[in-house]
Amino acid sequence: MTDAIVGLLRAEGAERRRHARGRTLLDHLCGTAAVIRRWGQPDWLEHAALIHSVYGTDTYHEQLIDVSRRAELAAIAGERAERLAYLFCVTPRRPLFAGTYRWARDLPTRAPARGFDPGDVAPATRDELDAVVLLHMANLADQACQTDGSPGRWLARVRDLGELIVDSLTVSVPSCVGRLVDLSEDDEVLAAQAYAQAVTADGEARASGLALAATACPAVAEPCVWLAYLARCRGDAASSAEWVAQARARLLSLGTAWDKRLTFAEWLAVINGLQRAPVDASSPEAADPRGLRDAVAWAAAGPGSDSAVEPAPTVRAADDAAGRRRFQRYVEGLADVRATGSGGMYPDLASRPWHDPSEFPLAGYLESHFPAIRAEILALDGVRFQRESERIGRTGNWEVAFLYERGRRRDDVCDACPVTAASVEGHRTLRTAAGLIYVSRMRAGTHISPHRGPTNLRLRCHLAIAVPDGDCAIRVGDRTQAWQEGRCLVFDDCYEHEAWNHTAQDRIVLIIDLWHPGLSDAEVALLEGLHAHTYRQARRLSRYWAANAAARGADDPAA
Repeated sequence: MTDAIVGLLRAEGAERRRHARGRTLLDHLCGTAAVIRRWGQPDWLEHAALIHSVYGTDTYHEQLIDVSRRAELAAIAGERAERLAYLFCVTPRRPLFAGTYRWARDLPTRAPARGFDPGDVAPATRDELDAVVLLHMANLADQACQTDGSPGRWLARVRDLGELIVDSLTVSVPSCVGRLVDLSEDDEVLAAQAYAQAVTADGEARASGLALAATACPAVAEPCVWLAYLARCRGDAASSAEWVAQARARLLSLGTAWDKRLTFAEWLAVINGLQRAPVDASSPEAADPRGLRDAVAWAAAGPGSDSAVEPAPTVRAADDAAGRRRFQRYVEGLADVRATGSGGMYPDLASRPWHDPSEFPLAGYLESHFPAIRAEILALDGVRFQRESERIGRTGNWEVAFLYERGRRRDDVCDACPVTAASVEGHRTLRTAAGLIYVSRMRAGTHISPHRGPTNLRLRCHLAIAVPDGDCAIRVGDRTQAWQEGRCLVFDDCYEHEAWNHTAQDRIVLIIDLWHPGLSDAEVALLEGLHAHTYRQARRLSRYWAANAAARGADDPAA
């Protein structure tokens, strides 16, 4: 449904209408919906957030969609979501924010358009107005800041509004309201002033100002992020880890950035980067949020690297003879009846969660042929996709279109994607029963739960085809990485990993399994032969069992 709503907004020109701070109206609508989602609210309220101001409000008078088209919008967004957007339009803020609706029978309404009589519409219920209050909270959280994006004054207001709905039976109070319970307006002003001065200060004044901001307002993450960074710069890893933990908890609870010079996703990426950045007391200190983002990304990647990966070496077997001996050990392990594993773990392969894509010729080929590959994949007929069927927990919708499916080539998809298929079949890709090669389409609002791949024989390469703006990323081990269209990520899916698309649009990537680079050519040839033999035996057994089942059915008079 979110795709359809966003499609309508685009068709009506929401991404061409300018909003605050140079953003588009579509950016704001999607941002408000993202806050609602991070606050753990129901889908219908997220859909309402996507359209909350399309009819205008008592302070925002521009209409994206005329009120006469309510039925059309309800058919796309849902009647409940559309009615909340209408109530957001016609309900004056002053009596709503004063909590009048909690004791008065009906709130006054205003006419959103000339000739339209809001009296013809059923009065809002208290449950509906609770939801409208929450929409106002998310609307404020998404956009409130200074003109340059630095922190503004809005936290106490959000807390006050949250207290109106504390006993609501329809919506839940965001967890950040509890962190703000003792915050006064003076505290909020103090936190913002201390933070602004500290970011541009030096030495002890900087650390003291950030600590004051973090203490004055216990709900905001950004002072904690800076303190974690300063601790890293002076070589204090333990203190940095404590501040990182505090920053993560605060950011996830607030559900939006306080300092909007970076987005929520960017602050989260900085937090994740600080977890893996090496201690370096000689690093120059960043002077602003964007400098902090770049400094942490560089530190996590290491000098001379374009991607944040651990700089551990990848070593193949010394020669073919050594590879054959290691393969023999692997097969002997498969024969061990006492073994509890599935036979997926190959001995003595170097292991790390993330790898540098520049080490893999396939990644260079994919990126250099990205326009053609992207065109092929986006042109795939919808019938090529199916629901992803593995037993991996998820919320939302996850669909796949296979080129190679555990040893079986899908000719129809490969023929529809000749450039993509050529890249797969011309490189060291894993096209046996141990690997998969497919297009992965993660629908809006989808989260794939933490899980592990079955074997260390492979690495997984992602080529990002379509990546929406917002909270859309993958975590492998303790590092989270956002996709960039036209660029590859390479990681070991044997490590715990999860992925999410907390945006209003689809995320599409091409996924290709590669043979682990630590395997010699001789080992790959032996493993391909072993897997091909296993695949053929499985097919023969499947046909044999099917024939016997049919014979039993024919002999059974009751069949």
